Amino acid sequence: MKIAVIDIGTNTFNLLIASKPKNKLVLNKVTKEFVFLGKGGINKNIIQDDAILRAITTLKKFKVLCLENKVDSIHAIATSAVRNAKNKLSFVKQVFDETNIEVEIINGDAEAKFIYEGARESIDFKKKPILLMDIGGGSTEFIICNNQKIFWKKSFEIGAARLFEKYQKSDQITTSEIEEIEGHITNTLSPLFNIAQDFNINTLVGSSGSFTSFAKIIANKLGKPDDLIKTSNYIFNIQEYNYIHESILNSTLKQRHNIKGLIKERAPMIVVGTVLVNFLLRKLKIEHFKLARYALKEGIASDFFKNN
Repeated sequence: MKIAVIDIGTNTFNLLIASKPKNKLVLNKVTKEFVFLGKGGINKNIIQDDAILRAITTLKKFKVLCLENKVDSIHAIATSAVRNAKNKLSFVKQVFDETNIEVEIINGDAEAKFIYEGARESIDFKKKPILLMDIGGGSTEFIICNNQKIFWKKSFEIGAARLFEKYQKSDQITTSEIEEIEGHITNTLSPLFNIAQDFNINTLVGSSGSFTSFAKIIANKLGKPDDLIKTSNYIFNIQEYNYIHESILNSTLKQRHNIKGLIKERAPMIVVGTVLVNFLLRKLKIEHFKLARYALKEGIASDFFKNN
């Protein structure tokens, strides 16, 4: 059996075509489009008309790929930008009318669960509890877990698009903007900080998205740009991460467009992403920092095959 999972995110739409022979998830095809569904409306809880047009265009392309690859079923999942939008029902209806794709809107709790299932396909969490983190455009999910189970999970509305549109007004981020973001993070994430102490968390695993960008930048800096091509995980050297964190903070958008390993579409919001990650590393005194390249879409596929 071959299925397609479409992750309708706030910034990117991801298509995964997968199968699972012999109890191992196989990624037959993976592609993404930067749609920026939340652009101009993420903090107003609305999907703008131009964003809807971009979404429909991308979903039509994905539908063609699904037909070409003869998938047995399509599972389209929408997250933060759609679930918080006042016009979400009309968006879902328009998608179905124009593409015949049924969109399921999931809550933050379900999103965190699927992220865990996906990340667990790419990395061994082992027995000691770790903190799994996924930075989306609209929300960021945190899961305290090990290889056997989830101990605690929560989705917070502090995604990169929300932070970027609300706080970063300067081309090169200013100290006061960083302080505002960190103040907001401190208040918003207080439940996480309290529970992390109880579990004595010292390992952070970042799934997909921004974390893959950080790993690719570091790999390019080290002259090993191919390191991530055939691997589903990566171990960060925290000193190397701190170096690229500082270089990102001290760069303009034009300069970020020239950073090897960073794709152009991620250049605007990578700044608030690294502010968020750096704050977590310091606040929780993280000693071990890893990347799991699988996340939501792989988790949905894994869950489907497990139950079918």
